[in-house]
Amino acid sequence: MTKKIYKYIGPDILEVAFNKEDYCGFKFSFPKDYNDPYELFLTINFEDDHEVIAFYNEVVREIQQFPTTCFSNSPIVAPMWAHYAHNSKGFVVEVDEEKLLEYLKDANLGDVVYQDTPRTELNGTFNMAYRRGKPRDMMFLRNGVQNAAYFTKHSCWNYESERRLVVSMDDVSIINENMIAYIPIDCVTAIISGSLTKPLYKEKAKELCTEIDSQYLEAKIGKSSSNQYFLDENLNTYTFNEDNIIACKSYCDSCKEPVQEYNEFCPWCLITEEDMDNAASNNPLRMFADAGTLESYIRGFNRIGK
Repeated sequence: MTKKIYKYIGPDILEVAFNKEDYCGFKFSFPKDYNDPYELFLTINFEDDHEVIAFYNEVVREIQQFPTTCFSNSPIVAPMWAHYAHNSKGFVVEVDEEKLLEYLKDANLGDVVYQDTPRTELNGTFNMAYRRGKPRDMMFLRNGVQNAAYFTKHSCWNYESERRLVVSMDDVSIINENMIAYIPIDCVTAIISGSLTKPLYKEKAKELCTEIDSQYLEAKIGKSSSNQYFLDENLNTYTFNEDNIIACKSYCDSCKEPVQEYNEFCPWCLITEEDMDNAASNNPLRMFADAGTLESYIRGFNRIGK
């Protein structure tokens, strides 16, 4: 099974992304326009003496800006659903990484390293260039800094589990002042609707998946676990195993939420009316509610200690 990467998008972006026949388009930006003020910052230690910094500046100058877009290694990152998929009202587009790179042969795709200090592996390269001053040392330094700059972010962003794609200007088209890179639709292996995606958008996604021969899934929030799971149109259950979305062998016969092996139902669906009656009879607050004094009891209780 080939590696998949995941693009979180808003509900209105789906149609825009697939508005070119046989292609899917993703928006790219220059790192200087990203929402992280420290993009392209964590390269070498700038707390050195001014002569060292002057040398670094002479060799490296400003980091060259290339069109860049961001994927995630996971389709179950709650903050990503919130921030980039409009509070779970949007979608995640699953992309086959191998097919993507077959099309964008010269692209640079890699995991982002999350840390709060410069990349120590550049120290040797920098010292070599500083001491010897040979042209090849300068080029090793420039290329090393370039790569580290594009694939390093502060640790506060590590929840994104980002996999970043960097391309050349030849790979993008300028559409309404936006940089768009189009990839063949066979790179798209699934479209996942969010747990709060509106029915109208879900139907459009289903139609699109039929059209491009891709899998349609819906993200679900279970009651027994904080991890999302997925259902296809036939109510088959899927989970994410840190590498790929896979069919789930054990799931609740009623709500389809994943359960431990050999369990027919999740704990919530096992609740009977007798369980509910027993829970109610053991709840002393019910007596206050039946007497019409529950609200006054709560107010009095909450005033204690104030």
